[in-house]
Amino acid sequence: MVATTQLDSICAVRVALFILSFLLLSLVWGASIASPWAQDVRPIGVVQSIDTAAKRIKIKTDAGPEMTIAYDAQSRFVQVAPGAKDLANASTIKETDLAVGDRMLARGRIGSESNSFIATSIIVMSRADLAKKHTAERAEWERRGIGGQITAVNSASQEITIKAPASISDKPLVISLKQGAFLRRYAPNSVKFSDAVPSRFEELSIGDQVRALGTINEDRSRFTAEELVSGSFRTIAATVVEFIEKNTIVITELASSKRMQVQITRESTLRRLSPETTQMLAARNPGTPSNASPQIQSILEKLPAFTVADLKPGDALIISCTNSSDSSRVTAITLLAGVEPLLRNTSKDGRAPDLGSWNLDLNMNVGVP
Repeated sequence: MVATTQLDSICAVRVALFILSFLLLSLVWGASIASPWAQDVRPIGVVQSIDTAAKRIKIKTDAGPEMTIAYDAQSRFVQVAPGAKDLANASTIKETDLAVGDRMLARGRIGSESNSFIATSIIVMSRADLAKKHTAERAEWERRGIGGQITAVNSASQEITIKAPASISDKPLVISLKQGAFLRRYAPNSVKFSDAVPSRFEELSIGDQVRALGTINEDRSRFTAEELVSGSFRTIAATVVEFIEKNTIVITELASSKRMQVQITRESTLRRLSPETTQMLAARNPGTPSNASPQIQSILEKLPAFTVADLKPGDALIISCTNSSDSSRVTAITLLAGVEPLLRNTSKDGRAPDLGSWNLDLNMNVGVP
């Protein structure tokens, strides 16, 4: 049984597939609709606001910037189900059927104003439909999903061995890939799982954290994966030194005594441990299997959030980030404060305590816009 935050995070893989589906749909549509413009782009994003009087839609594009989409009486609106790869079952809708939070792809041309676009056609996946699919997939991952840290890689047989939660297996678990299995990997220097990219078996390494969807055998020694997501992460125990920008702090890593810069973005997850949570985590370090508590991620996710402004020099932190080429500058995926007792009691050598596969379990519930 994987935690809710784990399940939400894996569903982000599906969101990326939905985006790819949008691209496929635009190509299919493009075969039947000739474009009179030489420059043809297809903005994709989430609806932020709708002005039916002015016939304007503002979206937050997946690339980051906001864009205003203009339409007119000739613009075509259709709705497709999440995951659709063509327009065979698309239904025509009205502009008034569009809602804030829906995902949409627009086809047309760049407008005369900055960040504007004139649409001839708009393809929509409704937020409600995405939520239903997200819920169904979360249930599937709860029923058929596992996770853990890679302890061995067998290139010849295309299999990996992981240290799974005790609730799943009390022995090393071998994962093989079903024919056609879909692999994705957390992008370096990214804090968003939606940035995960298709990957190959050769990219998997000992120490990586993985989540897999598939079938486990009767004696719970082998698992056949239909989907597998992976990531290579760092967990840093540190103290705050100073603030150099609004969302950038300088820390001293306890293990190396070296300083580094940590950038906190709006996608970073910031949580403050309660005394009860700190006591629970300290009790499982050292000597406790790293995945002994599969609900730890859910517990951490429910803790109160805080802002960078709440920190002060000398505060102790545990930070998760992806491995990057520049080890002196990292972007925080998750940052935990209130960890002084945890570091004092469990990490005499300055290393961050073993929190299991938490990096793949937090800050990735972007399955629904």
